Amino acid sequence: MRRTLVLATAAVSLLAVAGLTGCKETDDAASNLPRPSVAFCQAAGHYDNKIQSAKLPAQIEMVAKIAEHAPKDVSHDAQTFLDALKRRQAGDTSVVDNPKIKDAIDHVNRRAGQDCGWYKRNGM
Repeated sequence: MRRTLVLATAAVSLLAVAGLTGCKETDDAASNLPRPSVAFCQAAGHYDNKIQSAKLPAQIEMVAKIAEHAPKDVSHDAQTFLDALKRRQAGDTSVVDNPKIKDAIDHVNRRAGQDCGWYKRNGM
């Protein structure tokens, strides 16, 4: 059961617990992509806040909301993440530590972390 959470826990390794901000600032660490919707940022933030104690069914519900509101550039990755969680729930262990799935999760994390206003640049 612990390995079930490994897949999801890896997904939040880049997400930081922080408040959502309304617009980009010049000193933020945002990408050059359009800002994601508030719904995407809220879903990702909720996931980040709850993941440590959430069981797999709850994780699937939270990631479904992320996938539902994901920006176009990461919508495929968010769906890959969701599908992997569902497959894991069905007993498929091939999704655990799968590099393609990890990459998809990292893309979603990066998009949320950079463009929801959670990270600020310090220095350069």
